[in-house]
Amino acid sequence: MNLNGRNKLDLDYEYKPTNVVSISSNASAQPEQNYEELSEEYIDWFRESRSISEETLRSSNVVCGSVWIRSKGRDEHCVGFRYIHKDGSTAIKWRDTDKNFTQTGAAKEMWGIEKFDGGDLVICEGEIDALSYREAGVYAVSVPSGAPSAPSSGISSRKYDYLLSSRDKIASADRVVIACDGDGPSVILAEEIVRRVGRGKCWVVNYEDGCKDANDVLVTLGKEALLNTLVRATPWPVTGIRDAKEFRETAISLYEDGMDRGISMGIPALDKVYRVNPQTLTILTGIPGSGKSSFLTWMSVNLASRTGWGSVVMSAETPTEVHVLQMASVYLGKPFQGDYKMSKTELEIALDWVQNNFTFLDTSDTSIDSVLDRAAVSIMRTGARIVQIDPYNFLTTSSTDGIDSVMQINKLLVGLKKFAEDHDCAVILCAHPTKMYRSPDGSVPSPSGYDVAGSSAFFNIADAGLTVDRIDDGSSRLRCWKARFPWIGSVGECDMHFNHLNGNFSVDYGGGFLGKEASQKASEDFDDFDF
Repeated sequence: MNLNGRNKLDLDYEYKPTNVVSISSNASAQPEQNYEELSEEYIDWFRESRSISEETLRSSNVVCGSVWIRSKGRDEHCVGFRYIHKDGSTAIKWRDTDKNFTQTGAAKEMWGIEKFDGGDLVICEGEIDALSYREAGVYAVSVPSGAPSAPSSGISSRKYDYLLSSRDKIASADRVVIACDGDGPSVILAEEIVRRVGRGKCWVVNYEDGCKDANDVLVTLGKEALLNTLVRATPWPVTGIRDAKEFRETAISLYEDGMDRGISMGIPALDKVYRVNPQTLTILTGIPGSGKSSFLTWMSVNLASRTGWGSVVMSAETPTEVHVLQMASVYLGKPFQGDYKMSKTELEIALDWVQNNFTFLDTSDTSIDSVLDRAAVSIMRTGARIVQIDPYNFLTTSSTDGIDSVMQINKLLVGLKKFAEDHDCAVILCAHPTKMYRSPDGSVPSPSGYDVAGSSAFFNIADAGLTVDRIDDGSSRLRCWKARFPWIGSVGECDMHFNHLNGNFSVDYGGGFLGKEASQKASEDFDDFDF
């Protein structure tokens, strides 16, 4: 399975998405419980066409039934895969020998996960691939909805709720082995699973010898060859010692296509100094009242609106209900209080949007282990790509016996960076600086990573470092004091206008700072959030 060249697939077959078709209201549909024992026709078909025995089929509770197939316009005798859910509900996914699909009920958990009792958890893209591993003697499960056509964002991330409902089973597994096909949608599925489960626990199967999936290996090469795919499974890339051949295709792709420049915020002058990138730790600082929390709120709403990148938010200094209203205000470009506040209908629309794009962690437990554990659950549930923690000083470490404060900070920051890598997300940490003493002219110096209270590790470990300074007359300055790589940003500044009425930041289209006249107009118009 090729996980690197998503846009450069060398396949000798055509991918056909397995669209699940709902049963028509005109169909002679039956209740879920109306199914039959396996017919001789399908027992023979599985044995002859798929190399799967009757014993494996019966032990896996595969059934038959006559169901309506919309594409054929008639009832058809189909084979069915029964789904049994934790809440007691059931569903059956049906297919005929011509690969027409439908289902009764809603398959919403992994097929067969209820019987998994430890060892390696092998996750397949479809039920027949899972049956193939079972035929070879390894218990495997299947995702309920196949491979997606595009990465998840916003509400579409809820299609992966089956991972959250199986979290206990996943936690008990020795390894999570992803056994998907080698095509583009399968690569996306593997990446979505890994991002939610965590890289450290995931391994991936590679099918060789011209085989495209597990059943192809079973039919073409036999059971032993299929078992060997698990023996040869490789860990999903994590920090450690790696063979250079693992990076060969990616390196060639970067050479030909250039580096991924991260996620744009739609403002060229701002993109030049900072772009949000997955697998990075960003430190955001500024003196009290400088607007760093406002900037983080605006940036996260901007990114969610532009790209669908949702966030997990722990904001200890702002009540969540107020924070939600601030996000709604930024999203609509209208204030939530005062003479010109948004209407109730507009608020309801904005709150729906916030609900689909943001998850909030309360401060009931501020230990780093608890925060990251809940963030991992949120990522599994929603597919969020950003984790925001504001501010750092609310976090606590676990046992500190024999560890001085500097080492505690170092350990905490390394843990945040590893989390970003494991879950392919961007972690943004707000951190207060030490007390900044005024210069002789009365100005307060702009803090950097070395000024954050407690340790120089805030500078050293961060991939990106930002400071928000308040200048005058409603203007702010974002200063990048560290960008580990050029595609993250560059050391420099970007001056912006802050609209205190709706929480938006903006610059003029030439990339410079909005003049006083334009700033006044933006405040009068309320809405300067240009997507």
